[in-house]
Amino acid sequence: MKILFMGIRDDERPALDRWIQEHPQHDVEATTEILTADTVGMVDGFDALTVQQVIPPEPEVYAALQAAGIRQISSRTAGTDMYDIALAQKHGIVITNVPVYSPNAIAEFALTSALYLTRRFAQIEQKLQRRDFRFGGLLGRELATLRVAVLGTGSIGLQTARLFAALGATVVGYDPYPNDAFTEVGQYAPTMEEALDGADVLTLHMPLMPATHHVIDQAALARLAPGAIVVNSGRGGLLDTQALLAALDSGHLSGAALDTYENEAQFYRYDWSDRDLGDPVLEQLLDREDVLMTPHVAFYTETAVENLVVGGLENAELAARTGTAPSVVSPA
Repeated sequence: MKILFMGIRDDERPALDRWIQEHPQHDVEATTEILTADTVGMVDGFDALTVQQVIPPEPEVYAALQAAGIRQISSRTAGTDMYDIALAQKHGIVITNVPVYSPNAIAEFALTSALYLTRRFAQIEQKLQRRDFRFGGLLGRELATLRVAVLGTGSIGLQTARLFAALGATVVGYDPYPNDAFTEVGQYAPTMEEALDGADVLTLHMPLMPATHHVIDQAALARLAPGAIVVNSGRGGLLDTQALLAALDSGHLSGAALDTYENEAQFYRYDWSDRDLGDPVLEQLLDREDVLMTPHVAFYTETAVENLVVGGLENAELAARTGTAPSVVSPA
């Protein structure tokens, strides 16, 4: 079978090389190009396709894939909001993801981000850069004294809850599809609103779909405890950025850690150091002392990259051969 591996990064090559050595029956070609209307012609002659990108393919890509005989798109991601799944299905194309590649990677990042804010690391660093060794104004909070709301308790949210609970936090969760394992470390609230009520930390691990777009808005943020922090290592569109900024400006929130941004696609994974961003909201977030911005790297560990490469290739091969795979994504 011929597999086209699109959007390859340098860090993926060792895992790809190992997989090729272990599967000599398959012919795999890799390219740094991502799947767009301009590059879809590269699939000609291939049986399967695996991609890794945040930029949505144009609508005409799906018809072009169908014409080329490609029956699947294997995404080396957990999230699939960059694809038009309904349009893909209309053209006989299944989309697969890698839903569980390393929950611990993102959970650790969420916990670290919360600690960064609650222990005031940004302010500590600023003082030390000025050679000011006084600790006035650096009073932190211990997670063991805080209530943590976990929205989304799948594999990632569950592991995040475990880490917070291990440090003594009171963990409250909400998910329309409860996970029995969550009750070992936290308590479910009957509604999202009740999970948010009085929470000192909010950490987001929900999928992005029409029903969850801006699920955290002004009203939701108002339910958090005064001085609360928000951690978003899920999807940028879950959070209304303007509402977040207003809550920070008012002092209701003391900080936010954003590994995702709702308009990130054109920026993240690209070098903008010599260009004007042209996005005043992103500029403001980057300049704020009470916001920790990271470029969608919570997943980025050796373990996760290996699992995403292997999972993407195995899904591509299986879906091309059988027309389906265990992780086929359905329209929202």
